[in-house]
Amino acid sequence: MKKNDRNSLANHIAADQYRYYYANLSTTAQNAYDKLLKGYMKHADSIVIRVSSMDEAWSIHRSLCYDVPEVFFVKSVKGSYNPLLSTATVYPEYRFDYETCLSILRQMEKRTEPFIQRIAMLSELERVKQIHDYITRNVTYRDIEAPYSHESPGVLLYGIAVCEGIAKAFKYLSDRARISSLIITGDAFDDPGRSSNGTGHAWNIVFVDSTPYHIDVTFDHSVSSGATPRYDYFLLSDPQIRKDHTFEGTPACTNDFEFYITTGHYADSKKALQVLAKNELRFGAPLVVKTPDFSESADRVAEKLLAAVTAAVPLVYGLKSSISLSYNSARMIFQFELCR
Repeated sequence: MKKNDRNSLANHIAADQYRYYYANLSTTAQNAYDKLLKGYMKHADSIVIRVSSMDEAWSIHRSLCYDVPEVFFVKSVKGSYNPLLSTATVYPEYRFDYETCLSILRQMEKRTEPFIQRIAMLSELERVKQIHDYITRNVTYRDIEAPYSHESPGVLLYGIAVCEGIAKAFKYLSDRARISSLIITGDAFDDPGRSSNGTGHAWNIVFVDSTPYHIDVTFDHSVSSGATPRYDYFLLSDPQIRKDHTFEGTPACTNDFEFYITTGHYADSKKALQVLAKNELRFGAPLVVKTPDFSESADRVAEKLLAAVTAAVPLVYGLKSSISLSYNSARMIFQFELCR
């Protein structure tokens, strides 16, 4: 097969793709992974791999799907195990025929290439931020039953996805922007007190200047207002993300970037909050701030913050206005908006 054969699915995988899960497999498992990937890219009807059990075969398949978002077309797999030969035969079910898959991969490249070129010369930090913003602004969280909603084309071509599709789209773009990232899964909670049951969730770990951080674009999308992205879950440590996420077995993330502190939106006093409100709160431009963790409940803190901002900004443009407040109690991040 020629290296520049554009009619090969395999040649549409990102060059030098970061494969965290592959790197953590045994040599035998890596060989099975390689054989599965080669078979998927050829639309093979069956693939025989050497593994110790069918469970190991499923685990390798899942690792591959998280490492290589270009295999969106593998809808499901079935299999059988031969204990005498220590082999599993995997039978993939494909969402689309070969030519349709090829067309979709080409469309994804055509759609995203201008964006990737535009950010190519930025720092790693700024590239990650631009990818975060690109997805946040261009996706709607819906259509859980759509064929694309759990896969990268859902975000990149159709603007719809659930958390898994968003995480895979982030991986797809990161690979092409020379950023190392991986998809992780666990549970997420609606409240930091975890009075409700967790829900299965997917997000990313991304390496910025060789330092790993959590980044949850789905959660940031859910709290964003219109075209204004939020950064509540942008480059967090394990302790910070664990306030409303649970997970196991990932690279340890020991550092926090703390976007709002870094950008001067840290309200550690009433005076600091009122200065920010006077300088930045405008119609159509929400003010988002982070506060320290308080011993009082988030509801009580919100009442005091709203009173402080209302006192600081009684009139805007000579018009009476009201101020709405929404907040993320897990991260102690508050958003103020002026309402006519």
